[in-house]
Amino acid sequence: MDRVYFDMGVFTYWSEEALESKRLVSKGTVLVSDEDALSGVKDGSEQVDADLVDMLKNLSEAGYDLNICDTLSVSEIKQMLTDLDIGSYFHQIISAGTAGPISKSLMKIRERDDFSLFVGCNATVIDACDRSQIPVIAYGRDFRKYAMDAFSYARYPLEIEDQIATSMIVHTVARAAIEKNVRLLGIDGIEFAGKKVFTYKLGRYFEMLGKEYDVVDLEDFHRSVEASYKGEDPVESYYFNGFNKDKLIAEVLKPFKRDGVIDKVVYCLDSDNDAFVNERHYQLSEDGLMILIGTMMYREPLMRYFDMTVYMRVDYREAEHRASLLDTPLYGDDPVEVYKTKHIPAQKMYLQRHNPLDDSDFVIDNSNYHRPFFVD
Repeated sequence: MDRVYFDMGVFTYWSEEALESKRLVSKGTVLVSDEDALSGVKDGSEQVDADLVDMLKNLSEAGYDLNICDTLSVSEIKQMLTDLDIGSYFHQIISAGTAGPISKSLMKIRERDDFSLFVGCNATVIDACDRSQIPVIAYGRDFRKYAMDAFSYARYPLEIEDQIATSMIVHTVARAAIEKNVRLLGIDGIEFAGKKVFTYKLGRYFEMLGKEYDVVDLEDFHRSVEASYKGEDPVESYYFNGFNKDKLIAEVLKPFKRDGVIDKVVYCLDSDNDAFVNERHYQLSEDGLMILIGTMMYREPLMRYFDMTVYMRVDYREAEHRASLLDTPLYGDDPVEVYKTKHIPAQKMYLQRHNPLDDSDFVIDNSNYHRPFFVD
């Protein structure tokens, strides 16, 4: 069962974006003030943002089990739900004045494979969720206060849906990795596919679950620009010579696989002075999980080391757009030009020679980074 819990503050809060969008509405070809939309806010009475109601409908239709979790009394919550005319969307109410009883209730309801998530800013419920290993999406009047410590945050109702969808993907990958006792998890995809952002969220989820992990970035094992462009064809040179995989295997992957642990400092290439001075410290115990992120990895000699693989797919035009937003050039060159002439052709070569879309354990389409989804 996939469960989402809300505190009541979610439904009495109008975000700045929601208020702004309601100030003017289109009626035919004339823009008029929408006084009805703002009247409840102006006079202090409670009113539900229409976008929140749409969100509840969408989540219900998607199969989520919606519930209330708050420190208000059950009678107060029921009365508010009736007044706001949204009571039909919710199945259970969890109510207590302290975090302990709330946590016990959440744990009692949750089954082994359940996905659970809380949306709101109630400090007591957030504490209970931390104890229960339930991620929190901060939303409400105080969302900025909890944004940094929460799993994620939302500024308006549609963003709540986006964050829930992303959290579900992270949950699915994290649970699979833990259940399969994965030691080396790969996250592959073209540059700007969103690998680092996804890895960050996955790491936050592992931390919440008490799972030890460390991240190895293939980019730290790049070769010099001269080596990457060595040969007549720069695309093939990048494809075959762009990364020092032998160094990665010899100094990190092979020792970790052999010993089951790692506590090692590795010196990687600094392109500015062409010297191995960039220090990376990798440390994992026998229960730790290593995440290796990079591009064009699911081929020999690296492929044999992965226990589970994730491939992040993104539309090439979107990748070019993301590259164009870089403040600084990539390796001293125009990033879009590098993408068009080297990275994207090499990635297409990779997809032609190998089959990560079919062979990976999970394929995530991240062309719309607000709403990624699994590719069947």
